[in-house]
Amino acid sequence: MFRKLLIVFASAAILSVVAFTGAWVVGGEDFRREFTQNDGWHWDIGDEDEDLGPIETRAFALASGSHIAMEVPVDLSFTRGEKAGMTVKGPAQVLKRLTWENGRLKLTGKQGHWRHGLKVVITAPEIRNLDLDAPGDVTLVGLDQEQFTLTSNGAIDLEAEGKVRKVFVTANGAGDIDLGKVVGEDATVRVDGAGDVTMGPSRLADIKINGVGNLTLVRKPEILRSEINGIGSVKHDYSEGDASAASVKM
Repeated sequence: MFRKLLIVFASAAILSVVAFTGAWVVGGEDFRREFTQNDGWHWDIGDEDEDLGPIETRAFALASGSHIAMEVPVDLSFTRGEKAGMTVKGPAQVLKRLTWENGRLKLTGKQGHWRHGLKVVITAPEIRNLDLDAPGDVTLVGLDQEQFTLTSNGAIDLEAEGKVRKVFVTANGAGDIDLGKVVGEDATVRVDGAGDVTMGPSRLADIKINGVGNLTLVRKPEILRSEINGIGSVKHDYSEGDASAASVKM
């Protein structure tokens, strides 16, 4: 069975390379310029030549500790602060199509062509639940809370630092989730696909990987439970976690 999985994975990888190479050749100089100058693939909104208007900012009300979900591509930064609030920066025509209901940020209307994520800035005493359902770059700074639950779907690049006693992570797709600078006790992690997760709980690490995902532990937990279905892996780099823990007091 394991040999068959390896053959399937290798075949898929070869087909992907062949398909991309064909697009690179057939697409010509325009395709290559698009890829190199715009950081690869981008989610699209609106027509390519459409004037989306000047860059503006919208403010949204936010309750501390609420469940937050991003259904649009974002460049999101969270900083811990006393007052809760969220601002979104982007082209005027895109901002007009944004809706913020029940903690979910999404777009109305048809999908089209736009090459950049919206810049989202969140300030709150805590961010308890975060769902990322579209490509995004995410930075979480100054976390100081009892619990944090993260669900990422797709191409997510996330870095976080601070103190969280219990962390729950579900990573679907090819995300890169770095919680190595988050000091805490317990972590429950589920990785489906080809994602990479880094973290360092001190007491419990409960890990399940389906596919080719990888998890790196930067601290040695007292209890390690792991289940791997596929060719994923659990690795460790304890020296990195020791340095982070020394700079953050629980």
